[in-house]
Amino acid sequence: MSSQQLTLNVSLREGFRFASFFVGNLSVNSAQSNFEVVGALKAFVSNDSFAQATCQQNFVWGEKNSGKTHLLQACCAEQARRKGIISYIPLKTMADFGPDILSGLSHSQLIVIDDIDRVIASAPELASSQRQDWELALFNLINRARENGQRLLFSSRKNPRNLNCILPDLGSRLIWGGCYQLHALSDEDKRRAMQARAQQRGFELSDRVVDYLFKRYPRDIKTLMDILDRLDKESLRQKTLITVPFVKQVLE
Repeated sequence: MSSQQLTLNVSLREGFRFASFFVGNLSVNSAQSNFEVVGALKAFVSNDSFAQATCQQNFVWGEKNSGKTHLLQACCAEQARRKGIISYIPLKTMADFGPDILSGLSHSQLIVIDDIDRVIASAPELASSQRQDWELALFNLINRARENGQRLLFSSRKNPRNLNCILPDLGSRLIWGGCYQLHALSDEDKRRAMQARAQQRGFELSDRVVDYLFKRYPRDIKTLMDILDRLDKESLRQKTLITVPFVKQVLE
C-alpha cells in the first residue's frame, strides 16, 4: 500500500468513486456540464502521458456540496487502482498544518489540493502574511510539479479567475490547465442520486422514505448521503428493510 499512501495518512472516503457520482438530468444544461467535468477528469487520470503541459493540471470549482471532494477523491481512487503514488491534501481540515505540508511531494504522480480557497485570497481565517506564505508555497508547488511532470488537481468554491490572489503570478498559474465548473444537484436529482446509490448497494429506497427524509432533514447532498450510509449499515446489522418506521427508529 506504500505506493498508494496519501499525505499524512488521510484516507479516501468509501464510495467516492466515478461510478457513484450522479451527474443529474442530462436534459438540463448544468447536468450536461457536470457530465463533461466527469469525462474530463476520467481522461485526466487515465492518460499515462505527461508530455503535454495542458494534461498536467486541472481545476474544479463550484458551490458548497456540489460534489468537488467526491470527484477529487474519485481521481485519487483511480490513480491508486493504477498503482500510482498520490498526495491528497484537504485544506478544509489540514490548513492548520501550515504551508510546509506542500513540501516533500516530489514522489507523487498525482497531487490533489482540495478547497484551495481556504488558504488564499480573502480567506477570513488567515492573516495577510499567512495567505502570502500559502500563496508562495502553492506557486512553488505548481512550478516544481510542472518541471517534474507531476499531475496537479485543485478545487475551490470560486472560479480561480476570481480568487484575487495576493501574488498575481499564482493567479495566472492556477488557470494553466483545464478549468471546470461543477453544478449542485436539484432536489429532484438529489432524490434520484440517493436511490441510485441505494441500488448500487443492493437495496431499494422507496419514494416514501425519501419524502420523509426531505421533510425532516437538511437537503444538502452530503447530509443525505451520510444518512443513507447510516441507514444501510444499520439495516444490514438488523437484517431488515429500510422503511419509514425503521428510519424513525434509527434517526430519531
